[in-house]
Amino acid sequence: MGRGDVELVWPGKYDAEGRRAAIPSPGQRIAPVAAYGDDPSAGLLLHGDNLAAMDALLAAGERVDLGVIDPPFATGDNFSISLPIGEGDAVHRAPAYSDRWEGGVAGFLAMLDPRLRLLHQLLADDGSLYVHLDPTVVHPVKVLLDEIFGPECFQREIIWRIGWVSGFKSRARNWIRNHDTILFYVKDPARFTFNKRYVPYPPGYVRRDGKPPKGKGIPIDDVWNAGPGDLDLRGADSLDSIQIKSFSREKTGWATQKNESLLRRIIDASSRPGDRVADFFCGSGSTLAAAASLGRRWVGCDRAAMAIHLARKRLREAGASFVQATLTRPSAVSSSSGARGSADVAPPVGDASGDAAAEGASTPAIRGDEAHLVGAPEETLSLAVLQAARAHAASRGCASLRIVARRWGFALADAAAAAEEPAVAIACLHWRGDEPALPRPELRVHVRGVEAWTIVVELAGYAHSAPEHLPDPEVCARVQRWDEWLDAWALAFAEAARPFAPVFERGRSRRRRALDLTTEAITIPEAARASTVALRLHLVDILGLETLWPLTLRFTADGALQASEVGVEIAGGVAGFG
Repeated sequence: MGRGDVELVWPGKYDAEGRRAAIPSPGQRIAPVAAYGDDPSAGLLLHGDNLAAMDALLAAGERVDLGVIDPPFATGDNFSISLPIGEGDAVHRAPAYSDRWEGGVAGFLAMLDPRLRLLHQLLADDGSLYVHLDPTVVHPVKVLLDEIFGPECFQREIIWRIGWVSGFKSRARNWIRNHDTILFYVKDPARFTFNKRYVPYPPGYVRRDGKPPKGKGIPIDDVWNAGPGDLDLRGADSLDSIQIKSFSREKTGWATQKNESLLRRIIDASSRPGDRVADFFCGSGSTLAAAASLGRRWVGCDRAAMAIHLARKRLREAGASFVQATLTRPSAVSSSSGARGSADVAPPVGDASGDAAAEGASTPAIRGDEAHLVGAPEETLSLAVLQAARAHAASRGCASLRIVARRWGFALADAAAAAEEPAVAIACLHWRGDEPALPRPELRVHVRGVEAWTIVVELAGYAHSAPEHLPDPEVCARVQRWDEWLDAWALAFAEAARPFAPVFERGRSRRRRALDLTTEAITIPEAARASTVALRLHLVDILGLETLWPLTLRFTADGALQASEVGVEIAGGVAGFG
């Protein structure tokens, strides 16, 4: 029985012996939190399973002062992201995340339960948690939170009026739904942080006795965006959902994005400057942007690559200081280990150096007359593995070989040459986890030296090598120029022991549709000056395909650029370099 008077039960809550099921092994890892930079005030943006993120923070002895989460609502829907195409009004709607759970609400609770339990452990003794939900799941989640925190730790049920109602929503033969619910819990009801806040009196406001008010303003209650004061808020302070504001400049294209004004109200009331705010379902980063604007430290995590991409662009545009890391799966975790998230782990393909294949790694699965080879997500697939797989496919009479991987140790031209003898058509696809694989793109980059140890990098071409495999054929028709495929790109020095810290970064947004294709002059730091200098070029296109190319530069002793070479690491191909 839980700590409350009632208990919520779902399949899997208890093990075969009747004990409370243990929190699943994360199946992913990150380096110690201390490794992510020397600035203790910097934010931390993590891509991967939030179970692993919280597990790593706990292992490092970290605590968070305020948790603010907006988890999926078990709607049964698939959500998308709207990315701008070029500088006009066209957009492409790419998959963002799925809110479908096996077992419906029971499956949703089975996902949420261990995360809430870890988050409770991670909260500081005077910490607070806000959970944003809709009316369909708020009631079971409240019972679950009562069990985890204790019913005495429940503080308020906040009703957020979304805004005006119009269009299709207003046709319902029922009361029109116009609110979400935010549940407010604390770790210890005797010592939680709370800063009482007020909204200004609206013009003409008088007290019940008809006299003008004398206080600090109208104290904020637990019904938001519905009473005097709230309804007078305008612009960036308005609490109307940005989803109903056609021209909100906050919009990132994320389907379930929330207002920064909403998050600022929560963060301002339940934390102090310098406190750490955490959002482990961070989406496009509204909580993180609001926390940064209020002088709070923050940590954000999401498993959707496009969420991290949008949050990164948004935070960079706002000038926030942060480091980014990707949660990687330990080599000991296999596809049969039963660890959480292991369903998308493929059999190993080769070692990380790409110099040798693991036992059986080059043997593809045969389906009819087609061979399939799937690479492990964190390992580099070498040309030697490709050649062995191609030879095996040819010996079994296969006409084609489909390779799906994240990291590549060869260019597309090498793959084409390997396919010539014996004749096996090779298709190289990029693995995107739960999403369908996409063809590897081809990239053209120009690098020129402008003075000693100083370069300018220009993107000169980008194309999908097999457009017939793209998920939306209409996208090709809407893209008029090669650069309209691109949503953002960045360049950084390749330091394996450090997170990706760009020296140049640009991205499209609602405010800035144009994308710079040429960097400013980049000077090689003295500590990095050598005959060979390695950089990394990171690129995201409008299909959500993230690519990372090593860029190798060769210099003379006096700093003159001799040559540049674009290699291939993740889902990349080389059309040329200069």
